[in-house]
Order: sequence, then C-alpha cells, then structure tokens
Amino acid sequence: MLANEILVVTRTIDTFPYSVKQLAMEQADVQVCSFKKAQEKYKIPIKDFGSESAHLEEYMGAHIIFFNEQEEKYRVRFSIGHELGHMLLEHDMNLKKENPLYGVQEVEANCFSAQLLMPEQLLRECNNRGYKTDVDYIIKSFGVSEDAAQRRKNTLAKNNYEWRNRSEKMFDDIIIERNLAFLDKIAPRRRVERFNSFFYDEEMDMQKERYSWLDTRRRW
Repeated sequence: MLANEILVVTRTIDTFPYSVKQLAMEQADVQVCSFKKAQEKYKIPIKDFGSESAHLEEYMGAHIIFFNEQEEKYRVRFSIGHELGHMLLEHDMNLKKENPLYGVQEVEANCFSAQLLMPEQLLRECNNRGYKTDVDYIIKSFGVSEDAAQRRKNTLAKNNYEWRNRSEKMFDDIIIERNLAFLDKIAPRRRVERFNSFFYDEEMDMQKERYSWLDTRRRW
C-alpha cells in the first residue's frame, strides 16, 4: 500500500496530527494553495472546481491542490490527503460521477488519506497495549473529525490482521518502531507491558542482526 511506503520513508511525520501540506510537497511535485489565494492572487474561479473542500488541478503546467481554508483544520488535512491520494495513485480526474470507476477512485483516495492520518498499525498497537481505540480516543490522539474517526474504526473492525502477508507485516513493524515516541505519549505502556517490551526489544535487535547478515550475503 502506497500510504504505508510513505509512512516508512517520510521525514515530515514525527507526531500526529502533522502538516499534510508539508507532506504533500515532500512526496510529490505539487503545490498547495488556499481557495482565497487562488481567487485573489491568481484570479482562478474556484466555483468551477466542483468541490467545497479541496481540488486537484493542473494549472499552467503545475499540479496544485487547492483547499478551503475556512473549513476546520482536521477537515482541511483530510481533504489535502485525499487529493494527494488521487495524484499519487494516478487517478483519472476527468471521470464523470456516473462512471462506476469514479466511486472506486473516491474510496481509494479516502483510504489513502485515512491511513496517513490514522495509521492502522498505530491504532492496533494502542489496542495491544490495552487501550480502547474508540471514536473519542482516535479524535483526541490523531486530531481528526468524528466522522473520519468513526469510519476508520468501522474499517479496521473488518480487517483481519492474520490475512496480511509477510511484506505487509514488515511494514507494520517499521511504522510502529518509527512512531514509538508518539505511541508512548498516547498509549504509555503499563507495568506488565514494560516487562513484555523487554523481550520485544530483544527480538527486534535480533531481527535487525539477521537483516544485516542478509545484506552482507547479498554483497558477497
């Protein structure tokens, strides 16, 4: 999943919530511009966008994500992430709403944005640490809307972790490790968890050692 790859390599995300605007410009050749600036400075007719939240447009040879700065910050973040998803997933932005593929692309862009803003791996790790990841918890921890939190909770309830392949589980481990400071902030380990984490950390060190040997053999 592309969103997982971004979570692994990005230098923008070190906590949640974060600047999705900065992430977009880090990950793609795209600019991010408010509706107000588009209308006042560039004289772009935003009413033609067909969206009240955000819109991806190619303007004078450049890709630009326009967003409605008057909306709540959590909605702006999700909308920019949604449009970034359209771009990186190479969606056809000229489809009519009547086209069945239009709905498919919208779902994919929503899932992309949701994973960037509320990573599944972090929510499951909070669960594993004994925290109830209900709607209020997701809102408080990740700075998203109630609707986005509810949809995320419903989606994750349908996913079976055991069905994930080995490559996906490797992504999970890396994403969790990269965000340990944030996890310890929103879901501090309890006493038993700290005891068990000793063995987890030991296993992670052994795993890194095995990877280093594999890298060495490849060079041979």
